[in-house]
Amino acid sequence: MLDGRPFTFERHEYLITPYADTHPHQVEMKAAQLGLTAKAMLRTMHAARYRNFRGILYLFPSRTDVTEFSKGRIDPLLEENPDSLGKWIRSTDSANVKQIWNCFLYLRGMRTRTGLKSVPVDFIVFDELDEAPPNAQDMAMERMGHSEFKEVLKLSNPTLPDYGIDKAFQETDQRYWHLKCEKCGEYTCLEDTFPDCLLEAGGRVIRACKKCQGELNPSIGEWVAKYPGVTERRGYHYSQLFSHFVDPAEILHQYRTTSNLTDFYNLKIGNAYVAATNRLTVEEILKLCGNEGMADSDPGPCTMGVDQGKLLHVVIGKRDWSRAGRIIHINSYQGWEELDRLMVNFNISRAVVDALPETRNARAFAERHRGKVFLSYYSEHQKGRYAWNERDLTVSSNRTESLDASHSEIQAGRIVLPRESEVLTEFAEHLHNTAKKLEEDEETGSKRYIYVKLGPDHYRHAFNYECMARHYGASTLFANSDLS
Repeated sequence: MLDGRPFTFERHEYLITPYADTHPHQVEMKAAQLGLTAKAMLRTMHAARYRNFRGILYLFPSRTDVTEFSKGRIDPLLEENPDSLGKWIRSTDSANVKQIWNCFLYLRGMRTRTGLKSVPVDFIVFDELDEAPPNAQDMAMERMGHSEFKEVLKLSNPTLPDYGIDKAFQETDQRYWHLKCEKCGEYTCLEDTFPDCLLEAGGRVIRACKKCQGELNPSIGEWVAKYPGVTERRGYHYSQLFSHFVDPAEILHQYRTTSNLTDFYNLKIGNAYVAATNRLTVEEILKLCGNEGMADSDPGPCTMGVDQGKLLHVVIGKRDWSRAGRIIHINSYQGWEELDRLMVNFNISRAVVDALPETRNARAFAERHRGKVFLSYYSEHQKGRYAWNERDLTVSSNRTESLDASHSEIQAGRIVLPRESEVLTEFAEHLHNTAKKLEEDEETGSKRYIYVKLGPDHYRHAFNYECMARHYGASTLFANSDLS
């Protein structure tokens, strides 16, 4: 019994193959309400009973999710099946730890470090992966350091492209449910042909064959890998397009009328999506390239941004009478002494340097150029402007607000870049590798936008710091960019 009804694959035929799949590393990128959490729960219990695992770690975004899952999903399942699943369970002192036969099932939230420590496991389930902190995966995987099994299941509604479950799914063989047309025998992947796969016919909306436009039955299909044999990881993509419980007319109407395409693609189609305003494209960045090459010096006054990493990524610019600014030099350097030379060659009037992780070296650089170099710290309490501290040589800013300001300069075409080159392409890719995402606070339930990293992003932050330096003296973040 599942959710008060006898378990059946009727009208869930797409789940037959995934239920039988024993592959040790699986990724499921899914739309909402397609039966995947129930499948993960049953696979977990089956593995605990029959796989000789010592421990299983089932992870959720927050502690609240853990409690709701334990009380709302696991407990009712055990109560409805006392003579099968129920008899496997042995009592424990915690609602968030279940002993199933000889295996311990740990239900934990991913937002606290303590929840990811101190338990040796053989199998980890990441439920709603995209809502977890980026470092949670690596911390959790350490729990299987001494396991001979090391099995993983990741499932989530997607959010941003190249992030979370979408990034994990890209690293699999990418299996899609292809529907077979009973009329002509052609197979159609609805996700590949949406919205053309939904056809208005005879006063209703049908799922249409891409070849003959005949109506497709969601129960008749097979899983087809887009990249068979390319990777050892297995991926499944689930969409409401082939759900018997969602009317295609409802999906088509929502697509045509929604003001929130992000939720539509994430929760209905099961695809990652980001609004054009929330992520810069490489193409729109490169369109800002001018005819001048990369400068080796400039009489200035110029401004500089530096982001720390294995290398020091540097962006140097200056104010432009017709735009917000002109970037004249982009490069990466090995040592801080090379930045001393840049300070002279470009007559740097103000530089903002990432204060972390090498605080000592950054501080020494600021002291050598006292009054010109400031160490950057992000603070959620700082709102509306940059807080320059001339005595401590620091500048404080709200991370999202400051990234919004530099993001807007690019998006509005208010920046001139040097002529296109290899380093300019790298610069554009780094700017492309951040995107704005809505995040909910676990404790308060409040929501806010944050920028998340989707790949190497050092030049993105170096450009942000240069923008901060260039706007020194402005009353707000936008005062000098005509973007207020």
